[in-house]
Amino acid sequence: MIQLNKSQAINKVAFYPEVPVSASVVGIRVHYSQDINLNTGSFDGFIDTKLNWVVADISGSVIPNPSGQYTLNIFGTSVGPLVWNLINQTWETVNVQWQVGQGQVQGQQIATERAYISGSNESGLVVYLSPGQAGYYTTYQN
Repeated sequence: MIQLNKSQAINKVAFYPEVPVSASVVGIRVHYSQDINLNTGSFDGFIDTKLNWVVADISGSVIPNPSGQYTLNIFGTSVGPLVWNLINQTWETVNVQWQVGQGQVQGQQIATERAYISGSNESGLVVYLSPGQAGYYTTYQN
């Protein structure tokens, strides 16, 4: 299970790919689905190493807000021409002409993983330290 923390600047993750990762793959695109409310979205990361395991860096700022369990479909990305339906960038953020510039192009799916995302909306734990704060409960049987 991959653990991501939204409050960390950079999350380093490692996973074992289900298919070989080619030399042209330089990043990952993660399509996520939150397991409780089924919200979906995607974010990108950059690959550090891809020997037997793929090790990637993901910025905390792109990780979704609600903490909890997620299913991640991980795709490889490579640098390619900016084509409308293949690029995960809006036209406002691209500073070059489409079909002339380069961007991260999504390739084949390389893994499906489970993840726990934390660091955004958890409540703090209350720790009771003094001895006068012990509690008792009684159970009854019919």
